[in-house]
Amino acid sequence: MKKFILHILLFFCIVTVVDLAAGFAFKHLQSIAGGGTGAEHYVCKEGNEDVLVMGSSRASHHYVSSILADSLGMTCYNGGQDGNGIVMQYGRWRMIEKRHVPKLIIYDIEPSFDLAVNDNSRYVDRLKPYSDDNDVKGFISGLFPMERLKMMSKMYCFNYKFLEIMSDCIRPSDTNGGYKPNFKHIRQEVIDAEPRAKMYEFNEADEIKIQCLANLIEEAKEKGAKVVLVSSPYWRRYPEIDLHLVKNLADKMNIPFIDYANSEIRNNPDWWADSMHLNDEGAQVFTSDFSEKLRELL
Repeated sequence: MKKFILHILLFFCIVTVVDLAAGFAFKHLQSIAGGGTGAEHYVCKEGNEDVLVMGSSRASHHYVSSILADSLGMTCYNGGQDGNGIVMQYGRWRMIEKRHVPKLIIYDIEPSFDLAVNDNSRYVDRLKPYSDDNDVKGFISGLFPMERLKMMSKMYCFNYKFLEIMSDCIRPSDTNGGYKPNFKHIRQEVIDAEPRAKMYEFNEADEIKIQCLANLIEEAKEKGAKVVLVSSPYWRRYPEIDLHLVKNLADKMNIPFIDYANSEIRNNPDWWADSMHLNDEGAQVFTSDFSEKLRELL
């Protein structure tokens, strides 16, 4: 029995050492990777630009950092993250604000990621590799209490990112200030498609998402940053976008909301990569027009 117990203890010691070593290795690789991993690490741990763009893929593909920087006379980085929204972005903010507070935060609203009720657990996956930060760990475990125990394993924290990190270690580093240009063109069948009856169907907003957005705005303002909420353009297939919840929140928190959802940009197929994202040409048109409006606001 004594020998059996010793073997069990040895097994757990080996597992612990392997887990810690793997976590250390992937944390190091994350810090030297290029591609999306490198851009993500830069936003969380190194970025110090005056202007920070936040949001989903519609942020990362729609806001050309160099145009914003030239127009506003400030440095700019696009921290949009494909497939994510305010839950992940607020977790990132908990890291960013301790190290650097931008002068201006531009948050691009995407209802499915920033308003609708859906599975919020998937939005914290990209935060887990940074759970050595107590604020991040507290934020994740506050939403999902069982995660505190799971995050004791370093390999668990990186399991979502293993292949991505390895792949990004041979990719070049970001040279576009976080902006991800899309050079595709919208397909003809999408152009010819009938308009949808509704774009989004949800009867109530996710209180967690609304609270995260309100917290980000309030905390940024308290630290002296300006916050602007934006809805960038949608392709013309979609009907009028109902963003009254965003407008109400902006009014309540006394910040600007700039609505491009139904702008004329939506009607030119040359500017679209697909039904949700502008291509590079469209992004340049949008960012140039938006930056002029923003400069007048500021």
